[in-house]
Amino acid sequence: MSEITYRTIPVRDLVMEAITRKPGKKLISHEFAERRIKMAGFILGTDETDLTTKIDALHSNITRKESGILSIDANRSIEATVASVAIGDPHYAQNIVPMDIEFVATQPFYMGTQQTVTIAIPANTITQTITLTVSGSVFAEPTIIYSAVAGTGESNVQRIDIEYDPTGETLTWSGGGDPLDLGSYVKFDYNSQIILEGAAEIEPSGVYSRFEPGARDIILTFQGTTTSTSSTTTSTSSTSTSTTQTTTSTSSTTTSSSTTFSGTTSTSRSTSTTTSTTTTIYPGAAGGTLEIIYRPRYL
Repeated sequence: MSEITYRTIPVRDLVMEAITRKPGKKLISHEFAERRIKMAGFILGTDETDLTTKIDALHSNITRKESGILSIDANRSIEATVASVAIGDPHYAQNIVPMDIEFVATQPFYMGTQQTVTIAIPANTITQTITLTVSGSVFAEPTIIYSAVAGTGESNVQRIDIEYDPTGETLTWSGGGDPLDLGSYVKFDYNSQIILEGAAEIEPSGVYSRFEPGARDIILTFQGTTTSTSSTTTSTSSTSTSTTQTTTSTSSTTTSSSTTFSGTTSTSRSTSTTTSTTTTIYPGAAGGTLEIIYRPRYL
C-alpha cells in the first residue's frame, strides 16, 4: 500500500434538540460512532494470469469476510469490515492495477495489549482501596474478577460493591442471601455490561463506569452477615412430704394407745439457664484474589 489514512478520529455522532424559546440547541449525546480507514495502492502480478489470481485472493481472503483484525501500528489493532474495494483497469499494463479499499470499524477505538493486575484480598477484609493506572487515550471498560479461595463450603461473602472513586458510581453483586461458594468467583464485565457468578448471569445493580486514563482509585466493599442465636432452659420444681410418727402409751387396768401421723416438709428446686451467643461472620473470611483485566483504547 502506498497510502493509508487511519489516524483521523472516528465520526462523532452528535444528537441535539431545540431549546424552547432560546436560540441554539442542546447537546444530548456526543458518542463516537464508526471509524473509517482508507488504503490506496497497487496489485502487482508477474503477468495477466497472476494478476487475476491475486485479485481473486484479495476478494477471497479480505473482501468477503464479515470482519477481521486490522493491525497497522505496533501493539495496536482494531476489528474492521471491508466497506468498499475499487480496482482500476488500466489499458497500459496487464500485470498491475490501482486499488482503493475502505474499512469500517463499528467499535471506533484501537486496542492495545491486554493488561492484567492481580491483587491478594486478605482474610476478613471489609473495605480495600486499589489504585489502578489506566493506559490509553480514552476510557477503558475492564473486567474485574473476585475469586474466593479454593475449598468446600461457603466464603461468607454475600455482597460486593465496586465504587469508581472519581465519580462515586457503584456496581453491586448480591448473592440474594446466599454466600459465594469457596472456589467460585464473581465476574464484573464492564464492556459487555454483565455480572457472572460462576457461569450464571446475575441481575446487575448500579452503574458500569468508564475508567478514564491515569491513576484511578477503586473502592471494594465486601459484606457478610451478623447472626444471633440464643437458647433458654428454665424452671424445674419438686415437692416431697415426710411424716412424723408419735406414739403415746398409758398402762393401768385399761391400756390404750394412740398413734398420730402429722407434719409436712416441702422441698422446692428451681433451675434457670439462659445461653445467648452472637456470631459475626466477617466478609471475605477466607480471603481470595482480585483480578483486573483491560485493554487500553486509543483514538
